Amino acid sequence: MVWRMSANEVLEQVKALPPRERRKFFECVQALETTVASQKPNGKGKRRVRWPDAAARRRRIFGNKVLPNLVLLARELERY
Repeated sequence: MVWRMSANEVLEQVKALPPRERRKFFECVQALETTVASQKPNGKGKRRVRWPDAAARRRRIFGNKVLPNLVLLARELERY
């Protein structure tokens, strides 16, 4: 069962605990924070993205031909 509580309600509940239980609660929170921090470097789970090699694919399709830049050719033909 899950209860939804605001942060203020949680703090009020923690303040109402006896000192021994409050210490145990904070020790558990600290242990949880250290395990989460050790699992994710820099606070984020970054993975390296492997992008496809577009140049290798172009060479595989067209060989070593030099293709014209069609955008530059179209700009040359435009009127100013």
